[in-house]
Amino acid sequence: MKISAQIDSIAERIKDLTKDIEELKKHLEILEKRNEQLSNYLQKEDKSKSVGNLIKLYEQGFHICHSSFGQIREEDCIFCLNVIDRTEEND
Repeated sequence: MKISAQIDSIAERIKDLTKDIEELKKHLEILEKRNEQLSNYLQKEDKSKSVGNLIKLYEQGFHICHSSFGQIREEDCIFCLNVIDRTEEND
C-alpha cells in the first residue's frame, strides 16, 4: 500500500472518529439535562416529604419550632405555625 493511500485511510478514519465524538457529545448533553431534571424532581419530592413530616408532628401535638422542637405543646404555637408557613411558601 502506498503512503498516500495510507494517509487517505487515516484521514477517513479520523473523520469517522470525529463524527462519532460529536454524536457522543450530543447524547451526553441530553443525558446530563435529563439527569439534572430527575435530580431536581427528587429534591422537590424529598422536600415535600420533609414538610409533610413536620406538619404531621405538629398535628400530633409536638413543637416543630427551633426553640422547642420535639416538646409536647399544649396549644397552638405561633413559632411552629411560622415554620409551616415558611416551608409551604418555598414549595
